[in-house]
Amino acid sequence: MIVFGLASGKWTDVSDEAAADRGVTLVRPRATPEELRGFVESALAEAAAGRLRPVIGQRFPLERAADAHAAVQSRATVGKTLLEVR
Repeated sequence: MIVFGLASGKWTDVSDEAAADRGVTLVRPRATPEELRGFVESALAEAAAGRLRPVIGQRFPLERAADAHAAVQSRATVGKTLLEVR
């Protein structure tokens, strides 16, 4: 099982035993704060060079900001959710 994004601000709490009961192997990050900082710096450099592009899953006009927020909160989204200001 791979969990990424941390939409809730924390890792999903799945015990090793519960995962094993379902035949799932958990992969958890084991990076140090220094390694994590290096990953972020590398990703930002790639983005600045134009080699890293976000997946834009959905767009909402600004007047539908509440709908956009509800979609993100319900985890019904894939990729980034954009509010369009025109």
